[in-house]
Amino acid sequence: MRLSHPNAPYQGVPPEDVFFAANDQFVQLGVAYIILNMQEELYPDRPLQMYIDIQSQPTARNLLLGALLGRSEQIRAAFPQLKGRIYTEIAPSQFDLVSFYNQNGFQSKDAREEYLFPLPLGNAQAPMGCEFASVPLQTAQDQYAFITRLNRYRLSPISHDFLVLQMQQANFLALGYYRAGHPIAEIMMTGASPDTAALVMMYVQKDMRNRGVGKSLLVAASDLLRQRGVTSALVQGFTANAPQAGMLRSLGASRRRIINVLPHIDLG
Repeated sequence: MRLSHPNAPYQGVPPEDVFFAANDQFVQLGVAYIILNMQEELYPDRPLQMYIDIQSQPTARNLLLGALLGRSEQIRAAFPQLKGRIYTEIAPSQFDLVSFYNQNGFQSKDAREEYLFPLPLGNAQAPMGCEFASVPLQTAQDQYAFITRLNRYRLSPISHDFLVLQMQQANFLALGYYRAGHPIAEIMMTGASPDTAALVMMYVQKDMRNRGVGKSLLVAASDLLRQRGVTSALVQGFTANAPQAGMLRSLGASRRRIINVLPHIDLG
């Protein structure tokens, strides 16, 4: 079998991070790529997050995985002091892939899960010196700026197309607390169900955490949704993310399903 790189970016990924596998007759058997995703906010203990994806016939999987692991060593060499992990996302029903990654030293101790929680009640109070306002989304520049802020705290980035689509949904809300025009915390909720919304993203700036800011912002958004007849919300969380798990427990959330498992190898 043979490995090669594309001549141009593949789905936005640089050519050096993409591998094609072909047999000796040059018939393509699969493609794989790796994406570096620095996550100092979401995973402060392991900020070096390297996502890999392999779409291949079984005969070429080991070759492509070896190429990705080799490329990961090159990428990691630029950040020798940082801890991190190499991970992928697969459906729990893909038993052959779960087995493939486990046999190659990956752990399956993390998963992307869906939870349902009742919209919280309480008193929403803006932090001292802050104002509560809708996120400005009138222009494309505003929208891209909002996406950029949200994506600092996400493993899977929100695209502009996704945001534009959600802005048309009945339950769409984009709200925040701002100090002198600068965001302290922001939340995005959406959905079209008459009684259930989706919490897509909420973040709080590092220096404002552990002060009830996030809970207050969620209560403020919940008050507005409740006026529309919404009583509960869906949210996705990661098993291995302790702060997320704590927040979900505090909301009385119940797990509905495992969306994807995240086989991974820890680095450092």
